[in-house]
Amino acid sequence: MSEDNLKHPVVKTSQKKKRSRNEKRSDKGGSSISTPLVKHNEGEKWYQYTSEERLEGNAKNADISEVEKNAAFLFQRDVDLYNQLERKRGGSEGAWLSTMVVKGTAADKTSAMQVLIQRSPVHTLSHVNALVSIVEKKNIREAYSTLGVLKELFINELLPPTRKLIPLSMRPIADLKRLSAGSQQNMERRLILWKFESDLKGIYGTFVNAIEKLAGGAVENVCAEACRTALDLLAERPEQEQRLLSLLVNKLGHPNHRLASRLIGYLLQLSRRQPNMRPVIVKEIERLVYRKNISCRAQLYAISFLSQLQLRAGEVDLAASLLNIYIGLFRMLVMKQKMDDKMLSVLLAATNRAFPYAKGEVEKLIKEIDTLYKVLHQSNFATALQTLKLLYQLLLNSEGISDRFYAALYRKLLDVEHSSAQERQLFILLVKALKNDSVDQRVIAFIKRLLQVS
Repeated sequence: MSEDNLKHPVVKTSQKKKRSRNEKRSDKGGSSISTPLVKHNEGEKWYQYTSEERLEGNAKNADISEVEKNAAFLFQRDVDLYNQLERKRGGSEGAWLSTMVVKGTAADKTSAMQVLIQRSPVHTLSHVNALVSIVEKKNIREAYSTLGVLKELFINELLPPTRKLIPLSMRPIADLKRLSAGSQQNMERRLILWKFESDLKGIYGTFVNAIEKLAGGAVENVCAEACRTALDLLAERPEQEQRLLSLLVNKLGHPNHRLASRLIGYLLQLSRRQPNMRPVIVKEIERLVYRKNISCRAQLYAISFLSQLQLRAGEVDLAASLLNIYIGLFRMLVMKQKMDDKMLSVLLAATNRAFPYAKGEVEKLIKEIDTLYKVLHQSNFATALQTLKLLYQLLLNSEGISDRFYAALYRKLLDVEHSSAQERQLFILLVKALKNDSVDQRVIAFIKRLLQVS
């Protein structure tokens, strides 16, 4: 397409001043435009009647500033025509909504704008922007009450469920005439929808910025609601998913421990609602736990979350990713002069859960076997028990159960610093180990020891 065709698929900027807003104009087919080109039917979503064309690969548009101006003009003209049409239709409800937007209380304004947006999202983008501005303000109470409204609007009305929004710069401007079959009205309608989607993408980005600020505040309920909003948006729509995921993961390091603990539940909900996102979540958690100056508590919350991830048979890559994180953290903890028993216990328990799904990673863990025995002898009973369980799995899937393991297990039978639940775990491990022991005399010795401590 020539440079001329690129600039003139729509009304030229120079012609704007010559034409009043209410003036009718003819298309090739002779039809006049006195009503909006974009018409929104009840029960229909705007993304169902728009197009999804975008530039492929690394292709880029030439200078599209003229097209952007034309798109902005056409979009505003369509909004004006829609508003004129609404005023002509009149009706008590329409009049009341218009009055509430201007003169109503904060709650009335929000409700009125919500209804108007639902009627025709394309023509009420200014109301979406106004609601986002409320969340951006320092008035925490108004922001808190508006969060839920915007979340429902973005999920149910504004964001496509299966794709991200496309900016105007990524649209195939050069193909506009061909895509519109040469029709001037079709070209203009397509540009209006492209412009709307591009602006909506920017507004949603601003909304995510506002959520991030609220989630980092000092008021616990507001922080929790902001995180809950981010969770629902992330679970339901792909737009801005990386930023929303980073927001949730980073809040595991929030100084408010109750909020950080609540985030574990939010992330688990996300993993259940979007199971295909689990590898991405794990990658984001990995970035968090290896970040410089990360607190031990944040690492503990992160590993606690990972240990509760549900794995399925065949998910070897995901299990391997988890084990790599656990092994790396394990090495870091052991290098410290004073080992954190709580962290080690959670880490070893997590490793025990992931290991059966990634037995191909045995060699990596075998390299740590001497360190595991060191942890076994220096830690409390809970950590030692998790270490024994891991050693059993490792040895069973590699060289076989060793005399060294049985000696360590034998010594732990006399340890009295444990609960009834830990006793059950130790007994289950003991039964498994003795079933695999080919040395009869050792089995007899274990039975005698059990009778002594019973």
